[in-house]
Amino acid sequence: MLNNYQTITVFASLLYVALPLMTWTILRRRHRRRTVVLWCAGSLLYGASVLLIGLRDMLPAWLFVWIAGPMFFASYPLRAAALRDEARLPTPQGLYVVCWAVSALVHVLATHDSDDPLHIVTTSLMHFLGSIWLCHEAHLLHRATGYHFARVLRNVYGVFALVLAVRFITVALFLGAAAPALDHQIFILMVAFAIFAALYGNMGYIGMALEAARREELALASDRAREQERRLQTELRMEEQSRLLVERGRLLAHREEMLATLAHEVRQPLNNASAALESATQAIADGGSPTDRDNAAARLQRARSVLTQVASAVDNTLADAVLLAGTEPIRCQDTDVDTLVELAIADIDGCERGRVQVQRATATRTASMNIGLMRLALRNLIGNALAYSPPGTPVVVRIDDSDEPLALVIEVRDQGPGIPDDLMPRLFSRGARGTQARHRVGHGLGLFIVRRVMDLHRGTVEALHDTPQGACMRLVLPQGMQT
Repeated sequence: MLNNYQTITVFASLLYVALPLMTWTILRRRHRRRTVVLWCAGSLLYGASVLLIGLRDMLPAWLFVWIAGPMFFASYPLRAAALRDEARLPTPQGLYVVCWAVSALVHVLATHDSDDPLHIVTTSLMHFLGSIWLCHEAHLLHRATGYHFARVLRNVYGVFALVLAVRFITVALFLGAAAPALDHQIFILMVAFAIFAALYGNMGYIGMALEAARREELALASDRAREQERRLQTELRMEEQSRLLVERGRLLAHREEMLATLAHEVRQPLNNASAALESATQAIADGGSPTDRDNAAARLQRARSVLTQVASAVDNTLADAVLLAGTEPIRCQDTDVDTLVELAIADIDGCERGRVQVQRATATRTASMNIGLMRLALRNLIGNALAYSPPGTPVVVRIDDSDEPLALVIEVRDQGPGIPDDLMPRLFSRGARGTQARHRVGHGLGLFIVRRVMDLHRGTVEALHDTPQGACMRLVLPQGMQT
């Protein structure tokens, strides 16, 4: 028949046995197996020892002395090793074995009578040291990982160590007749805190293990997210490189096409110009009649006109193939507007320059632009106007400005047949050409180059429809916006 002490002890031991089994059931698939095995084994040994102590009157004495005590003191290094493993700290296994062996030997030597005050003092001291050990390891774990439940374990074993210290001090100070009566109350308090330590110790370990598992899951998810981000960045870089390769291939193919076109369309005019120059040279060398000299002058003029057209075609083709196909921002600077117009007119065939009239409707003298590109664009507009209008008719270059938005406005007007309706939608596209150009060399790049130049200046080019006759091209060059 169990007395009150034994009943309380057996109940506490069953709780100590049940809780680690519950811990194993919860954590065996969710946490590191080695750590869970160490903790649950230590808790089970502690519970089994308490059970043997509770049943010591019903069991042989050697079972209590040689089995229960060593099992008791083996539970501490096992649980301490579990906590160190949680903190990723090295476990001095040899030292732990020595501590267990010394504790077990002291227990065996001091156990003559379980009710002997010396035995109570000795076992209370060793259990106090064991609880302090667990409290210290839980503190190291909390400091190393920041786990909230590691702090719970530290506090639980700290309180339990305090109760054991009270029992140790009480029995040590009152060795004698008064000790059993006083120890009865201390024993009840110790058992109550033992149950508290069993419950909150294992629950704290479960919470800490789940907290660690959650952190590992978050770290794994973070690693997966980073890996996915790296893969995505790699794919984006590969796509960008592929796009650049395709764009580079397109540009190379376009340049090859332009150069082939240039060679095809320039070769014959150059042959004609060469023949005209050779004939004129021969006529001058022969010193013939005035009629022959006039014919030679006409041939020279024709050769010069053809060479001017060829130069214009070469400029447009090279600009399209090299400069305007790039993506680099252009550099603008303040430029004299009259100089721009004079340079553009100077690029025209000398026989046609007299047809160009310049009108000023503004006092603006300078504007921000890239003079090389604007010279090319304005020359193309003037050249088109001269080519598509009747011989001898004037071409007007009108210079104006705009306040809203702030811009320089240049218009080029001719008296030709105007722009056909079917050509208007594709007027500024590459390859667009009118049908009435008078044998001009080119590949339909003139107006396309004009539009690209204005795009690079963040300006516009448009064909006006409200002119009484001919065509009017308007360039709007914004000011104060170039970078």
